[in-house]
Amino acid sequence: MPRFLLLPALLAITALSAAEEPKTNFIRFVEEETSDSLQTAVVSYESPQKVQVDLVGAIHIADKAYFDALNVRFKGYDAVLYELVGPSMEDRGKEPPSKDGQNLAWVGQMQAMMKDALKLHGQLEGIDYQAKNFVHADMNMKQFTQTQETKKESFLTLYLKAVQAQKEANAKKGLDSDTAGLVMLLKVFTAKDSSTGLKRMIAQEFDSVEDIMAGVESGDGTVLVGERNRVALEVMDKQIAAGKKRLAIFYGAAHLADMEERLLKKGFKRTKIEWLKAWNLPHEE
Repeated sequence: MPRFLLLPALLAITALSAAEEPKTNFIRFVEEETSDSLQTAVVSYESPQKVQVDLVGAIHIADKAYFDALNVRFKGYDAVLYELVGPSMEDRGKEPPSKDGQNLAWVGQMQAMMKDALKLHGQLEGIDYQAKNFVHADMNMKQFTQTQETKKESFLTLYLKAVQAQKEANAKKGLDSDTAGLVMLLKVFTAKDSSTGLKRMIAQEFDSVEDIMAGVESGDGTVLVGERNRVALEVMDKQIAAGKKRLAIFYGAAHLADMEERLLKKGFKRTKIEWLKAWNLPHEE
């Protein structure tokens, strides 16, 4: 099984100028003496008007403690802008699902399968989306599908771009995608605890996600990331215009390299980086 077959799940799942400032990593795999971990970044930026915006990288399936810690952190913001293609969480279920929404249902189904296989918790059940400071900052389903049609974007075109991007990322590391993937799968299925082994394998793969997304977003970008990020920052601008001074943008970690670039172009400067453990992976005794 080639490594790139994991990608649909991973995806479904500054003081200097933008050109000079080194790019931020928003997700990393850390190996330590007693345990490893998959970590996501909370990166703070400040505008010339002293507005603080934190990019909070999300992993859509994670340890319960990760979501609990985020819920506590989110209470400290004037507004938390969140991703969700379709209606806001508040309006969810008030209308019958559209055909386009049904076509995207496989994403949630895949995340649910991974959540069960990895013995993790889901973001929708772990995060308090009913909090008063939560603001929907994503496309509705009509916007999403119409923009995809305009850009002639489909799951197949995205998948092929992702495959090519991962091959290029692996080539830089001297890896053969197919062989490496088979070796990792053998390790998983011969491990004492297959869920822990599978989590560690996928966590290591996340180290390549940002390089892969850079390849997928090359050219004029995608609706899946770039266009949705544009909508999110339009909502951010409206919240700032309404007087909000401390905001969080809670989006999948794969979105944030592009989002950082957009913030830097708006004059924001990066001020701080924190790391949160999304998956704790203790070593087998």
